Amino acid sequence: MTSYKSFKCNQCGSDLDYAIGLHSLKCISCGQVDPIETEPLDSYLAHDYQQTVNHLSYLDPVIVNHELNCENCGANFTLPTNVHSEECPYCDMNVVVPVDNQRLLAPDGVMPFEVHQHQAEESFKKWLHGLWFAPTSLKRKAIQAEAIQGSYMPLWAFDAQVESDYTGQRGDNYYTTVRVPTNVNGKTVMKNQTVVKIRWRNRSGRVFNQFDDVVVMGSYTLPLKFQNFLSQWDLFKTQKYNEKYLSGFRSELYQVSLPDGFKLAKEVMYRTIRQTVRQDIGGDHQRIHSIDSTYHAVGFKLMLAPMWISAFNYKKKSYRYVINGQNGKAYGERPWSIYKIIGALLLVTTIAVSIYMFSQK
Repeated sequence: MTSYKSFKCNQCGSDLDYAIGLHSLKCISCGQVDPIETEPLDSYLAHDYQQTVNHLSYLDPVIVNHELNCENCGANFTLPTNVHSEECPYCDMNVVVPVDNQRLLAPDGVMPFEVHQHQAEESFKKWLHGLWFAPTSLKRKAIQAEAIQGSYMPLWAFDAQVESDYTGQRGDNYYTTVRVPTNVNGKTVMKNQTVVKIRWRNRSGRVFNQFDDVVVMGSYTLPLKFQNFLSQWDLFKTQKYNEKYLSGFRSELYQVSLPDGFKLAKEVMYRTIRQTVRQDIGGDHQRIHSIDSTYHAVGFKLMLAPMWISAFNYKKKSYRYVINGQNGKAYGERPWSIYKIIGALLLVTTIAVSIYMFSQK
């Protein structure tokens, strides 16, 4: 059987849950409060990436035994392979399994929940009602598929110094006059018109980028298209990892390996590198032919981020959504109204044609 921790009230013996916003555990029965000693995570903390990868390659994978015996009701139950904090399905007692029992790397920090469940539910409603091009019936026919659940999800955060050699072209606008046919009072006449042309020149060079805390998902539970939304965190609120923050919430282990996490981070960094290359090329237009990047001083840390997760059903299809447990922002999958989209395109086309016709008079 796997060992685990549970947090009990000193007065009545009931479960202690993390009290959102109080940095404390609170008894679910008598209300006794047990403060958590806060210890902000060092914002400069970064483990050496290459050294850690080399070290992990020599270690055997952790053998996971997810069988638990509840000390409260005596029942045996099994945790999902990617979960290390959950409630007993028979008596709802909170259990937290030490991460080192299941993974080679433990979290460095945790961002405690700041948004309560009722606030998350309200945020979802506002998000749903504010969706553009959504079916008209969505607001009244969307059905909550399951209770919203508070979960801590793993995130990787990477630092790097990147040196990039590039080749490309710089385009500079220049103006010339050409003769074009124009309709005047029903007759075609030739008029001078100034047009813009582009003069292209080859460019090459080297640019430098400094990245700090590029955040990527450490779990496959949510789809990759949620990546941009799930990178929006105030990392300065991160506390040093303490299992007490997990009590009463589900918490996942990282499923995305450290090397795979860095691959995701490189994709995020690449967008910034391309922008830096464009700025270095200069001019009015840029063409990028190649970018060859070298990564130095790569560091990382592993954190747990708070999210409220659920899904809603609409016309026999399920749509997942998440609420940021730190700032209350909502994001998720949603249906689209093809009729509203076509209507908007027709309106834009009509306006564009009207403007063109007016300009020809």
